Amino acid sequence: MEETTDTIIAINKKDLKPGDHIYAWRFLWIYNHHGIYVGDGQVIHFTTPHAALDEIAKENPNIPMEEDDEDFKSEPCPKCGYIVGGSLGIGVMKTCIDHFGKTLHLYVYDVSWIRFWLSRRGTCCPYKAKPLDQTVKTAYEKLKTGFGSYHLLTNNCEHFATFCKTGRKFSGQVMAKRVAPGVNLEELPIEELEKIAAGE
Repeated sequence: MEETTDTIIAINKKDLKPGDHIYAWRFLWIYNHHGIYVGDGQVIHFTTPHAALDEIAKENPNIPMEEDDEDFKSEPCPKCGYIVGGSLGIGVMKTCIDHFGKTLHLYVYDVSWIRFWLSRRGTCCPYKAKPLDQTVKTAYEKLKTGFGSYHLLTNNCEHFATFCKTGRKFSGQVMAKRVAPGVNLEELPIEELEKIAAGE
């Protein structure tokens, strides 16, 4: 199969399968939010604390909040009970897909490290994915037991979703932020890259 760098794959909500790892871009493509589609229009995801989102908003004052967040600032969603700033603002949660994101993308697994380096971070992973039903089972287990404390660099939503899919944490979005200035990530051994991506 020919290697390509196209890992930004838009997917229609009607085409989702339970166990799919999906993501939605936030804050005008500054970062993306990840979760596991579990069927019936529901997504299990590890949410960013509102304080962290507020910090991003302060650093980028000209970037508007997500449109779907604006709809439920004071009234809970009639489908899933989601409310911005409410008790559901942190941790592993299950919400309707409307609160996950309006434009969805499918995360790509089992890419070569070359393809990973040529792709936009947060869109793909070099690890093999588990079967879809096992992914859903892991997501529901983590909904019950949690996924630890949220940390942007070491335990974020991409770490959560890749863990559900592979049994290993991986976040390509934060790799460059976790190494010393001047270090060329592409020159590090794969074992070291895996530790960095896992938040170790």
